[in-house]
Amino acid sequence: MNFGKSVLALAVSSALLLAACGGGGEASGDYDENGYDGGGDLNAPAATSADSGKAKKPKCPAKVNKDLPGPDIAGFKLGMTLAEAENAIACQMPDGLVTYENAFFSTYSLNTGAMRLENQMVIAQTGETSECSYGSYDAMQKCGAGTRQWDFISEKITLATPGVPGNQKVHGVWRTQTWKEGEMPAKAAVLAALTEKYGSYQRYEGRDANYFGYINEYNWATDSAGNVLSEAHPLLNQCTNGVNGKGDDHQSWTNGCGMSVTAMVRTFRSNPDVVEELSVGMFDQTALYEFGEQFQNELNEIENKRRTDELEKAQNTKVDL
Repeated sequence: MNFGKSVLALAVSSALLLAACGGGGEASGDYDENGYDGGGDLNAPAATSADSGKAKKPKCPAKVNKDLPGPDIAGFKLGMTLAEAENAIACQMPDGLVTYENAFFSTYSLNTGAMRLENQMVIAQTGETSECSYGSYDAMQKCGAGTRQWDFISEKITLATPGVPGNQKVHGVWRTQTWKEGEMPAKAAVLAALTEKYGSYQRYEGRDANYFGYINEYNWATDSAGNVLSEAHPLLNQCTNGVNGKGDDHQSWTNGCGMSVTAMVRTFRSNPDVVEELSVGMFDQTALYEFGEQFQNELNEIENKRRTDELEKAQNTKVDL
């Protein structure tokens, strides 16, 4: 299957890849441009934000824009607006903690001028937490997002949402799921679900993670025209090495590489046939490369206009000596 040119189903046979809010599919009812139905209690919390504030009640199952091409990860697709993504997170992770970061592109390579960027990344996670302890340095180091100690993170979703404030869109999606002993899915079932969703993988690499088990990495990659890369293609290794399955890991993109998906399957240390952690990440490398240039040009235009307006105003100001 050429996943770079087709829209894949949101639901798969394995429950581990289903969205929590009804398992995908299209909801009934009316929506505004942000994916909300406009009704309900606007003070009702969706997913909890570390920035606090009151959120709209989400409309679940989250509406999926069928015009967006390419595959998805748990219903999250490239090209979603920030508001659509926030609504989907609230459905997927109703009890999760949502935090934001104000930079996705390196601040060394992106000149923002006087503009303050915000909400360039969205990170949501859920699991088991306890109160932070400040009795020792080691204990303080365990204090994490939301000023809580995260004893077990069952799911984490990271979205790259760069753009001028008010015009952010999803350009990258990462999701990590972790299971406890006795609840882990079979490796064969995980691989079957991945293959059903994304087709046959183009590259595989396995490596020993010692105490943490064994890591199996599967890659799906196309060129910028959407053609699946063969084993002999000179760009295959470069394209598959750009995307890491975990949102916390380093990511890179190359002009000429297209839609890229990486799945990291880490098996349990005492049983290689069951999976303790599954991380899947994706973005379109050429699209992200081109957006970075477009984003910088847009920021330059905004900064130039600001300076011009400021100078024009300054020229009308009298100076008394």
